[in-house]
Amino acid sequence: METYNHLKNKILDINEDLRLIIRKAGSIDGLSNHPLEAWKAITDSIHRQLAEEMIRVAVVGSIKSGKSTLVNALFRGEYVKRGAGVVTSIVTKVRPGKSLRAELEFKTWDEINAEISQALILFSATNGDADGGSFDINREKDRNKLQESLSGLNTEQLISNDTRDPNSLLLMEYLRGYDRVEHLVSFEPNTQVLKEGEFNRQKDFVGDESLAVYLKDVRLSLIAPEEFGENVEIADCQGSDSPNPLHLVMIQDYLVQAHFIIYVLSSRTGLRQADIKFLNIIKKMGLLKNIFFVLNCDFSEHEDLEGLMGLVKRGRDELGMMLPDPEVFAFSGLYNLFRYLEKDGALARKDLLRLEQWREEADMTVSSDQETDRFVKSVVGKISADRLHLLLETNLERISAMASGMGDWIQINHDLLSKDADEVQAAFGEMAKRREASDQVTGVIKDTLDGSTRKLKRDLGDDVERFFDLKYGETVQGIIQFVDSYSVSARDYEKDLETSGFLSTLYRIFQALREATNRYIAESINPKLLDFVHLEEEKIKGVADQVSGPYGLMIQDALDQYQRTAEKLGIKIEQRPFRPVKSSDLGMVKGDASLSIPPLVTTLRYSGRIKTEAILRLGIYNTLRAMRKLLRKRTGGELESAMRSLDDSVRQIKEQLRESIAAHFLDYKENLKYQYFFKLVDAVSDSLYEALVDRMRAFTGSLSDMSGLMENQHTAGDQMITEFVSLKKLVGAALDKVKEAERLLEGESVSLYGKS
Repeated sequence: METYNHLKNKILDINEDLRLIIRKAGSIDGLSNHPLEAWKAITDSIHRQLAEEMIRVAVVGSIKSGKSTLVNALFRGEYVKRGAGVVTSIVTKVRPGKSLRAELEFKTWDEINAEISQALILFSATNGDADGGSFDINREKDRNKLQESLSGLNTEQLISNDTRDPNSLLLMEYLRGYDRVEHLVSFEPNTQVLKEGEFNRQKDFVGDESLAVYLKDVRLSLIAPEEFGENVEIADCQGSDSPNPLHLVMIQDYLVQAHFIIYVLSSRTGLRQADIKFLNIIKKMGLLKNIFFVLNCDFSEHEDLEGLMGLVKRGRDELGMMLPDPEVFAFSGLYNLFRYLEKDGALARKDLLRLEQWREEADMTVSSDQETDRFVKSVVGKISADRLHLLLETNLERISAMASGMGDWIQINHDLLSKDADEVQAAFGEMAKRREASDQVTGVIKDTLDGSTRKLKRDLGDDVERFFDLKYGETVQGIIQFVDSYSVSARDYEKDLETSGFLSTLYRIFQALREATNRYIAESINPKLLDFVHLEEEKIKGVADQVSGPYGLMIQDALDQYQRTAEKLGIKIEQRPFRPVKSSDLGMVKGDASLSIPPLVTTLRYSGRIKTEAILRLGIYNTLRAMRKLLRKRTGGELESAMRSLDDSVRQIKEQLRESIAAHFLDYKENLKYQYFFKLVDAVSDSLYEALVDRMRAFTGSLSDMSGLMENQHTAGDQMITEFVSLKKLVGAALDKVKEAERLLEGESVSLYGKS
């Protein structure tokens, strides 16, 4: 990491040198600004990328596996709330900083009301204006009415599939927390910043469900060990086996942008069915190649080291069935955390007793220390390798090409100023011919890229249309078939009808179907969608690679001709070996253009008309008055009518669910196509064009405004020549630094990758 930081600072230093050269050159009267503006834009981009770099690490696993404990141990303090609840899903993002800082981003009132309105659809205890989208938590009468309705729920209405009903629980938490967060939430996004003295207040928000339900995002800045470096983000994700399928989707959204994954397993349970299920999802997303496994050891659960190592071997063997040579580390995150807290005098007495007891198991603690060491070195090495590839190699190549181009450009201007008027006129004529030829080359490249871009967009558009086709596409049809095949029989709910009534029973069916559909989308559809996105991105990269090769050679040929012409004119241009033009790294292009795929967590929306139509259908078989009678007398005929109307209502719910699915994926399809793929194609095309024409910028920009420079030559020629000599020295010094950085980078690559 130390070498990486040294290299990064060297590249930033060279970049600043080039920016200084650009400013100095721009101050020379009569000099063309055409190449200078382009080079300045490149130096700005390099500075931004290196300053805003972010390597993202996702810490995932099932509930209670020790994810938060591991993150706390990595940062050597009790910062992230351990054992947070499962009603809300918050991906806590932790970054190294110079001081403690917490940023709590709250949902807006519109987002909160929309979430509550969805939970209220078919909510059996509410009627009239509390249904649908009209609920407003800021209205006291709405809160009171909802509180009254929730208080009237019976046990059957509060329990769903042997657990607390997530919707009623969500509504309760919103009501419980309202008074305490009312002043923090608004109709516009609002972030509360907690610094040093207030930092620990973030645990109150995250650890209390009635407050956490109002949060949208949590970002912590912590004082990290030096080896972590800067601009690393470690995300403590919600348990993958959360009962709410939307929590899994939020994890998937983060995994899409993560560079690698730390998967935490508990030594108490080993590899569980929930882990296998989630790992299969990660595999379908194409992310298993960048994953470390941590077997979080609970010393209290194991008799001796031999038993623990047996569990480690079994876990490694089981993981080996899913991916070759899994990287597994076995240590105790809690033991490591307790040691850091003890050192700071912040360890509770009961925890100190546990720590002392664990220390008596010397063989286990020594093994844990060794594995911790190995894990930290591997994580730091992985972070360095990713940064090296993503940032240093690419940007050093850009700087090297730019510095060489500047040197050529300065040399051309210097040599032209040294010639008399007749020689300059002859040079203008010769170089103008070259300029015309190079314009034709760049014109062909631009036309080719434009044509390739249009065709690529058509192909991508067709692919997206096929993938999301409502009638024949596997994606949407797969969900619709799932909904259609979801078995619901009124006979199975006969007892519910008798004890809870018609609307309450229908509500439970609707919630079960909605949750099952959301889980199917998260587990089966989203991995396919992300795999499709990766394939389309590879298609974009492939087209860029096809163009960059042959047209890179055309550019080099044009440059060779420029150099031959320059030699004839007595202009000394250094001969350099041909460097193939590579298409840009997609990650860097996306970062520069602020592009990411549309969030997966956008949920299906349902209309409150389900409830109205359900009551209407019940009325077909019985009047509302008869329904009230049914709730009192429970006669067989009336119960039969209720079950018939329940069956009809379920069919109607499925129909609206199909409509919601179609609308949801139509909207997602358009966003994916126009806001991501098409913009990515344009960004890749622009980046490639810039990389190609940058090779010729030194020549094509030299003569465009040369007349102004030549006019000044009569009055200040010697001074301008002196300025160009100074610029040449500065560029030469920058190129020397580039060569030194390239040597260091090559050595670091050998160290990290074990190859030259």
